Amino acid sequence: MLALDRALRRLVVAETHQLRERFPDQTVDLRVRIGEEFDPVRGHQIRCEVVASLVDRRQVVVREFRKEPRQAITEAFAAAKVQLRRLRRRSILPLGPADTTLSAAGI
Repeated sequence: MLALDRALRRLVVAETHQLRERFPDQTVDLRVRIGEEFDPVRGHQIRCEVVASLVDRRQVVVREFRKEPRQAITEAFAAAKVQLRRLRRRSILPLGPADTTLSAAGI
């Protein structure tokens, strides 16, 4: 029933556009899943899962559980932005030679 809520769908579309605009040089395939879950300890929660697949076969999967659907969606997309930024930073930085070591005196 959550996927039928127009306000939530607009929020997901807006967050998707923002995420794609944040990384214009990368082709990102996004899949978003929203579901209701019941945990005996935590009670009723909303799960939002964002799966971002990149062209070079790398993938980021983020799951957020919150009481409110809007909060779960915004937190999941915020975490996905951070993970994509980290993944992008790792791929941009050049790798140094493997035999390079740092000593305490050389720093």
